Amino acid sequence: MALHKTDPSAATGTPAAGSGPRDLPPLEARPTFLIHRVNAKLAQACNPVFKEHDLDLYSSRILVALSQHGKLNVGALVELMALPQSTISHQLKRLERAGCIRRTRSEEDNRSVDVTLTTKGEGIAATCNQLSREIYRAALATFSEAEIETLRALLIRMFDNLPAVAALRP
Repeated sequence: MALHKTDPSAATGTPAAGSGPRDLPPLEARPTFLIHRVNAKLAQACNPVFKEHDLDLYSSRILVALSQHGKLNVGALVELMALPQSTISHQLKRLERAGCIRRTRSEEDNRSVDVTLTTKGEGIAATCNQLSREIYRAALATFSEAEIETLRALLIRMFDNLPAVAALRP
């Protein structure tokens, strides 16, 4: 399905007369769908690099997060990545088997597990972070610093609104 940029309802999100509820724009104009499209483009751009290292988008982001934050416990990774504990555990098992991370019991709290990068993981994280830097520059090349900050603030606000979605389920 092609998106028609000349269609005012697609550009503005305003449904055409008689096209349905006014509070739900056409799929291609919904911010949540636009985020999906951006994520799909990211996957297309990143998958060749990920394939070289047997990664996916989640595992690459975990490596970059560990590179930037140093040691993180599993709970902090779950919070940061906004993914279920089971998904994070699966990703960490894969990354540990691949020799990219090390999991150890926390010295401060024996109940939690700390995650750190290995030397191999540091190298792959650097590759992933460089790819992220290139994509960041390309994606935001025509944005001003103010627009980038506005976009960041709006996405954070959208994310913060989402916990209420669980309450909407029947």
